[in-house]
Amino acid sequence: MSQNKKILVTSFQSLTEQSAGGMARLGYYVSEQLHKRGILDKFVVFSKGKHTTSFPSVPVSMMSRVYLRILNSLNKYIKLPDHKFRLIQEHLYDILCKRHIKNDISILFTTNAHMRRTFAKAKKKGIRIIYVPANPEEDFIYNLITEENKKLNIEETDAYTYYPRLQFYHRSIGYVDTVVGTYPTVYKTYIESGSSHYDVVELTGHLKPDFKPYTLEENIIKPTFKVIFVASTVVLKGLQYLLEAWEMLMNEYPDVNMELHIVGFIEVPLHEYIKKRFPALPKVTFAGRVPDVTAYLKDKDLSVVPSLTDGGPYVALEAAHYGLPVILTENCGSAELLSRNQSGCKIIPIKDAHAIKEQIVWAYNNREEAKQLGLNAKHNLESYDMGAFISELADYLKKELENT
Repeated sequence: MSQNKKILVTSFQSLTEQSAGGMARLGYYVSEQLHKRGILDKFVVFSKGKHTTSFPSVPVSMMSRVYLRILNSLNKYIKLPDHKFRLIQEHLYDILCKRHIKNDISILFTTNAHMRRTFAKAKKKGIRIIYVPANPEEDFIYNLITEENKKLNIEETDAYTYYPRLQFYHRSIGYVDTVVGTYPTVYKTYIESGSSHYDVVELTGHLKPDFKPYTLEENIIKPTFKVIFVASTVVLKGLQYLLEAWEMLMNEYPDVNMELHIVGFIEVPLHEYIKKRFPALPKVTFAGRVPDVTAYLKDKDLSVVPSLTDGGPYVALEAAHYGLPVILTENCGSAELLSRNQSGCKIIPIKDAHAIKEQIVWAYNNREEAKQLGLNAKHNLESYDMGAFISELADYLKKELENT
């Protein structure tokens, strides 16, 4: 392998005190390993601030923080919807990132697909593009949301159904050579997309959150069984199916000593649907945004993550950290991790209110077994070696570099 061959790593998010935000965490850790192997060009993020790294890293522009401040200031007055504001930021990042494409780069490794200009320049220079998505394939998500909105009679546009952004994705993804699926659903949906533009490689792994150490309290069975749902809720989060399950449960067992706690903001159209469809569900608390989700989780008995699709839902791992048993759908990437060894979760089909109800009833009637499920989840999370996954990904990239 030529000593001049290098890998450029790019992520749309910015550096943080410990690593980086969102999927840039993956870019951060992979860059660290590539640097140790002597094959990293640099890690390009939206903004670095005052944060430093042990490897070469740069903001996409020395003016990027200024640009972001200007955009945020303008948006205080314009008040664009989140999906439109995000697209503007993605275009800005793409425009600025293009200049980092140089002749001495052989592979562009990115965690962001919306980079048509950057990708086009890379292809002209013969640079191979490898993309690691955080979520399932965008058309798959678009179809899920569109179908669900139609079913619920909701008219709502978000980042996945905003046509200009979807068009930007389509114009970008055609330049990609390889998609690396780190979650089963991500891998499956990119395979099933039928695209002839890229190959799809499965390299299963998870980003382990930096949770503070937590020792479980004494295993006491409390009289009231508390179920929790936590999300910034859009239709993809599946809350409508959890509420339908709860409605069934309350009709069958009206005297059951059980509570459902809904935590987080609910988008307005979905909230309006919920108020009309479930006007008086008993034993349900809508807490809205809370200052400390951790405190809210600790005294609960069961976490439900009924997402129609979700790359690696943070809340499932957070629940596992606190020893809560988790019900989650087959389309949640975290199910792969929590179900390892002695399973720490119950995996159900998507859009299946009956299955949700049955698993809640099981957990209620089998408290000791449910507690053990939570202990298994905590063990699977704590024993997971994220470093081994990062090294495997870095080794894969090194091998691909040698073959360029």
